[in-house]
Amino acid sequence: MSLSAGLRLGPYEIVEPLGAGGMGEVWKARDTRLERFVAVKVLQGDWAAQPGWLSRFRLEAKAIASLNHPNILGIFDIGSEGQLPFAVMELLEGETLRARLSRGPLVPRQALDLAQQMAHGLAAAHEKGLIHRDLKPENLWITREGRLKILDFGLAKRPAEAGIESPDEAETLEIGHRTEAGLVLGTIGYMSPEQARGGALDLRSDLFSFGAVLWEMLMGRKAFARSSAADTLAAILTEDPPSLEGASTPVPPGLQRVVEHCLDKHPEGRFQSARDLAFALEAISEVPAARAPAGTPSLAVLPFVNLSQSKDQDYFSDGVSEEIINALMKVEGLRVAARTSSFAFKGKDEDARRIGAALGVKHLLEGSVRIAGERLRVSAQLISVEDGCQLWSDRFDRGLADIFEVQDEIARAIAQALEVKLLHSEGARLVPSATADPEAYDLFLRGRAYYNQRLASKAIECFEAAIARDSKFAEAYTGLADARSVQGYYGGVHTLEAHAKAREAAEMARRLDPAAAGPHVSMAILEHYYGWDFLKEEAELAAAIRINPNLSTAHYWMGILFSLRGMEGKALPFAQRSVELDPLNPNALVGLGLIHYGAGRHEEAMVFFNRAHAAEPAALLPMTAIARCRIVMGSPEAAVEMMEGSMQGPGGASTIVQGLMACLYAESGRKDEARRMLAALRDAATRAYVAPLHMGFVEAHLGDLDAAFDSFEKAVDDRNALAWHYLLYDPDIHVRIRDHARYPALAQRFGC
Repeated sequence: MSLSAGLRLGPYEIVEPLGAGGMGEVWKARDTRLERFVAVKVLQGDWAAQPGWLSRFRLEAKAIASLNHPNILGIFDIGSEGQLPFAVMELLEGETLRARLSRGPLVPRQALDLAQQMAHGLAAAHEKGLIHRDLKPENLWITREGRLKILDFGLAKRPAEAGIESPDEAETLEIGHRTEAGLVLGTIGYMSPEQARGGALDLRSDLFSFGAVLWEMLMGRKAFARSSAADTLAAILTEDPPSLEGASTPVPPGLQRVVEHCLDKHPEGRFQSARDLAFALEAISEVPAARAPAGTPSLAVLPFVNLSQSKDQDYFSDGVSEEIINALMKVEGLRVAARTSSFAFKGKDEDARRIGAALGVKHLLEGSVRIAGERLRVSAQLISVEDGCQLWSDRFDRGLADIFEVQDEIARAIAQALEVKLLHSEGARLVPSATADPEAYDLFLRGRAYYNQRLASKAIECFEAAIARDSKFAEAYTGLADARSVQGYYGGVHTLEAHAKAREAAEMARRLDPAAAGPHVSMAILEHYYGWDFLKEEAELAAAIRINPNLSTAHYWMGILFSLRGMEGKALPFAQRSVELDPLNPNALVGLGLIHYGAGRHEEAMVFFNRAHAAEPAALLPMTAIARCRIVMGSPEAAVEMMEGSMQGPGGASTIVQGLMACLYAESGRKDEARRMLAALRDAATRAYVAPLHMGFVEAHLGDLDAAFDSFEKAVDDRNALAWHYLLYDPDIHVRIRDHARYPALAQRFGC
């Protein structure tokens, strides 16, 4: 039976061909029930006529459907039309890894990102007992969002079934587009030595194929390519691939070791599972967690567990952990993982070695907090990452008013246990009493928890209440300044008002605690968003880094400052240092991606944006970065679904998110929806402040440039956050407006 457009396979209406493989054809089709496009794989030719293969086709389709993994092509349905069996799969946009490699090798960070995804998908299949047996660039798909999908489990087999099949199963060996009967299954150049011999296989066979694919990603050519199939098989059996030192971009030693480990000729010499492989890859990065020099102690303070009867007191136990982190970061000769990365493991039962490898530390501090009335119990223990041995532990039973004393005692005990010399005088405390009012401190911790959840309005209420109880509470003023800045950026409050109130709070924080780094960062953020005095911003950040060289946020903002001004050479060291200090912080990862985005290296930017999104899927910044990058890359459709989900999150009501959503609708052809959202923003602006910059984005994407310039000029009047960047540098907006007659006058207002 031949297929053609308009033909029906059950409820699926054939649209157009997508490709063909050894077992059949793949067609684009429309699911008439759910009104969506899908891919339909039809089993044809000799394969469809053999009962054994038809049975396997159905069994493997069911097995793969049960995986439901983001790195494996999803199967929705199986069926048959007459004598024509078919499987219905998700329709992917993008290209195969083979197509990508036709343009040259990948840089190590891109290869590492795709390899991590491939390992996770393979691990999911292996845990269901499926060996793929045909991993190769043709069977790996890269979506437009940078997600890797493993395709074509048509040759998959369970370990109990693996080995030499009987000749009547029409075994094939694929060579390019040609097949030869009577040989083992797989593809020359990627099969493992035991597969090439026709021997029994287990899950580790796929790991050899994985190594061959990863080698090719890095080098741009096949690892075992020879002049004939026989010579290629001989190379797989007896020769090692050439060194990766010849790669056009230097490959980090850790990644080289992973490839070599995968390509061991003997299964027992490889990683023993795809999970182990994935773990090894996650421990590698071109920008790794900062490792302390040999002999220098290092630790991560994990979020203390809330053991109070009230489960809504997590904010307090988190606050205890954060204060200890801040105190220990000031200890010279001790490296402490930043808060965001340590807190990435909250609520997760992770192995100590995995946490230590991810954060680049040798020790972990963990503990618990229990509050009962006015009494406080804090338990803590210091353990070695290497062997899990406990180096120190203690329990503190005190009153709530003694919380700073408890935190100070823990910090000092840790320094002593790690044999770090304290440079403070005998009477000086690592954790000074920030306030004498326990209720003010409780309000401050609540505010900081809300701020970390990006609930700026609630954070402001708590910080202001804390200040009302203690007008000398410097940290509460710093928190208030930062929350006001965020509130002005995301909309709902006039930016001039937000700027003025935030600056007032930051200046008060600096007067109350001139030796603190935090107020300097707060002042820099205000200049970045609203003041637009970039020399002053740079000076404030430099001051913060002098006070605390390990402050990841200061390095992040310095990298952002230089990146958005097109100064890549200056930006990169700061952005890299930010990720080194806080490797699981989504903001730091986005900051590094923005350098590549601004330089037009969009695929490389997406690697970091995707890593940031994976680190914290609910965070708005990575989602908006991915969405803007997808617009520039010409494929906004895939970003629409992700951003629609973000509309349900805590920042979904912000005008910047609504404006970006409307831009995506406009770019994906859904202009009526974009116009409706723009109308809603304009209507909302009659009742409350809506940042004109966010409306200007939509107007520019809809092609109404006169209206867009009206909005942009109002945005400059209002000192809208980052108006200077979007209008002068961002490739999405700038390219749309730079040739307009009104652009030179607008640019001149920024001094350009």
